[in-house]
Amino acid sequence: MLNTAFIDDMSSRRARARRYMIGCSASHGAEHSQAVIDLLNEALATELICVMRYKAHYYSGQGFAPPGDLVKLADSELLDHVNEEQAHVDKIAGRIAELGGYADFNPPILGQRGYSDYTSTAEPLDIWKEDLIGERIAVDIYREMIRFVAGRDPVTGELLAEIMAHEQEHVAKLAARIEASEPEAVPTRAVA
Repeated sequence: MLNTAFIDDMSSRRARARRYMIGCSASHGAEHSQAVIDLLNEALATELICVMRYKAHYYSGQGFAPPGDLVKLADSELLDHVNEEQAHVDKIAGRIAELGGYADFNPPILGQRGYSDYTSTAEPLDIWKEDLIGERIAVDIYREMIRFVAGRDPVTGELLAEIMAHEQEHVAKLAARIEASEPEAVPTRAVA
């Protein structure tokens, strides 16, 4: 079953991100660097949550009764997503260090700082839908972050754009997987 509470909360999470970035936009010098570091720590938390969610979904998927190659392919894609999200974590943490900041991996803070949600379900289709929601949220948040750093920090902007492009690829793959897995609607006959 999909976690609708998280979906309902997304408008407030997006508003919080925008307020934060608008509030930081007047920053100069060291204040601006700290704002970018804080922003990157939010991206780091988001990616770490995605890594954990994908790993949980990958390992829970190992118990699915495989109807054929579809589940095996989906398992392979989930493992690829785990590895790609982990690479994002490493790049973001590296950029934070380059800026002289501290990459915050503190588990209790991740859920408060990240813009993704950790969900768990046993149904393959629900897993893919949860992952799709998480990826779409990440794309939206990265788009806002890129706007914030545009013209101020081109290196961070390029990093975020690269990560967002990977997230957009995940969205496309997950959407295709869901579409291929959805039970076909039975056409209804018009009543005369």
